[in-house]
Amino acid sequence: MKIRNYLSFFLFFTLPLMANESGSFFAGMAKKDITGPPVGVMFWGYAREDQTGMGIQTRQYARALVLEDKTTQKPFAYVTAEVGGIPFEIQREVVSKLQREVDPNFHLGNVLLNASHTHSGPAGHFHYSEISFYSTQFYGDSYVVLRDGIFEAIKEAYQKRKPAELKIGKTYVKDAGVNRSLSAYMANPESERKLYPDNIDKEMVQLNVFVEGKAIGFVNWYGVHPTNITFDNRLISSDNKGIASLLAEKEAFKNGDPSFVAIFAQANEGDVSPNLNLDNTGPGKDIYDSSFIIGKRQFLASQEILKSNGKTLKGGLQFSHTFIDMSKHPVRSEFSGTGKTEYTCPSAYGYAFAAGSTEEGGGHWLFHEGMTEKNRKFYIDWIAKFMLQSPSEELRECQKPKAVLFPMGETKPLPSLPQILPYGIVLVGDLSILVLPHEVTTMSSRRLKKEVKVVMKDKISEIVLSGLTNDFSGYITTPEEYSTQNYEGGHTLHGSQSLNALRQEFSKMASDLLKGLEFSKTSTSNPMPLDLTDRIHPLKLPDSEIVSEIPKQVLKPNFGVYKKGNQVECRVNAVSPNIGYPKVTSYLWLEKKEGTDWKRVKSDADFDTKFVFHKPGFFDKGIGKLDLIWESSDSESEGEYRLVHEGIYLSSDLKKNPYRVECPSFQLR
Repeated sequence: MKIRNYLSFFLFFTLPLMANESGSFFAGMAKKDITGPPVGVMFWGYAREDQTGMGIQTRQYARALVLEDKTTQKPFAYVTAEVGGIPFEIQREVVSKLQREVDPNFHLGNVLLNASHTHSGPAGHFHYSEISFYSTQFYGDSYVVLRDGIFEAIKEAYQKRKPAELKIGKTYVKDAGVNRSLSAYMANPESERKLYPDNIDKEMVQLNVFVEGKAIGFVNWYGVHPTNITFDNRLISSDNKGIASLLAEKEAFKNGDPSFVAIFAQANEGDVSPNLNLDNTGPGKDIYDSSFIIGKRQFLASQEILKSNGKTLKGGLQFSHTFIDMSKHPVRSEFSGTGKTEYTCPSAYGYAFAAGSTEEGGGHWLFHEGMTEKNRKFYIDWIAKFMLQSPSEELRECQKPKAVLFPMGETKPLPSLPQILPYGIVLVGDLSILVLPHEVTTMSSRRLKKEVKVVMKDKISEIVLSGLTNDFSGYITTPEEYSTQNYEGGHTLHGSQSLNALRQEFSKMASDLLKGLEFSKTSTSNPMPLDLTDRIHPLKLPDSEIVSEIPKQVLKPNFGVYKKGNQVECRVNAVSPNIGYPKVTSYLWLEKKEGTDWKRVKSDADFDTKFVFHKPGFFDKGIGKLDLIWESSDSESEGEYRLVHEGIYLSSDLKKNPYRVECPSFQLR
């Protein structure tokens, strides 16, 4: 009996030490397809109703990293989904399902859902959609695909977790972004600007995940807008962040690892554009080439960090989380900058919001950046009142110098945008992750990080900002940037004190973590966001119930021979891709002949393929046209290939049936 007691005593004190020797964490990674409806749905990001989908350039994915602290068994999930924004409703439902089906220790503070912020993905998944400028419709089908894809990615990553070592590294990303709002940035104090070498953060911080000495993936943070693909585009695209992920995973596949997961998370991209010419054009010959170039530059930086090995992270997971009612949050005098308590405001879009970012193509012609309260026009205010309602004088005063256009936080019976928003800090060893639902400008991010560093001191060695996480609520600018009312200031929803309120609250959360005050699934934090589930009205996807005969014709065949680097095109009959959504795993296949068999080598998930759907005319009986496109490269292997379209059509007996149309084979030389 004594021997057993001594053994138990020995194991109790030595197991944690043994665990630390082989790494302090368990880790797993996974990705799932979350591609939205390919046609007919307004894209999220540019707020243009005329920008609706016509096909796919690249598919959309949710990529997940799950960690578990070996000592405490605390879990942590980090996901980047290739969408414009992720509503809190999805986080709430994903967390609830994780608690029921995966691990009861998941909660709102340790599940981070980050949006890559592509502007070329279908909208319609926000509960506030019916009153949003980003989309006026809500589609239940695509909402479920996004929600369940994120959940399945976390679940699979959790199930795959193994003893792991986490290593942190960083480098500078060369020529992948430029400050698109330099006049606003220059409004910040010169003494502050001199503290930093650049007017954007060019540093990429990367967490490399090693299992049995081999990298299984990584997550990195670098802030740049995925807007190389402009508002002229009508094809679903994950843009430069997605290209970076595909390149990294392709590189790992070449090295024998088909399950490698590369997460290029969104960070402080608020005033950072990838369109280096600052006129809505990037460094490439067209929008897709520019997207590839900027994506590749992020990929190359990530490979540099991956190969440099990096510094091993200390063990431990800690979480702080809170909800803040940003419509009326008090900001104490030590943070407000005015010597007295100030308040944030109910959310409001400004004239400058409607102007859009000039460098990204601009917005409505009635508006321009820099429009303040002094530039109000009676006819614009009248139109805005007709479209929504007039703001109160109290709101106008609170939001100054913004010229208020739409008072989203004052509408009745409910605000037109969420006012109660989630924020948090996660500590992964000595890495600190700041969690915000906003697009944060460069200097705003620097001030927030500084506030946390002052409190936590040597408890953290690296700090990153995870923007667009767990909800979406416009921009965060410094008070000085807000005063210029460039686009970012016009889209800072809660007024000039927004950043100061967050400095105050992040300082408090950092102090709580030092005191050991953590958020858990049993924590209560009031107020809570509104639940609008019972108020939404899901719509059927456009053109998803059109009856037709089976499509089977090749309308415009490709040529018989192509040189490497040529573009291959073939036009076939097709029905709306939405009829088969989401069951069709790929609408386009590139197949290569090997002996007597055809092997699939590419799909519509690859960045060098595209398909474009043209709706049927009045006399076409539900059958439209679909262009299959492959941009071959000089590195492709020679041989015989063919393009193939697969889909599902709705027959006259209202049954859904698969179909396949094969284009003629061709030689690549």
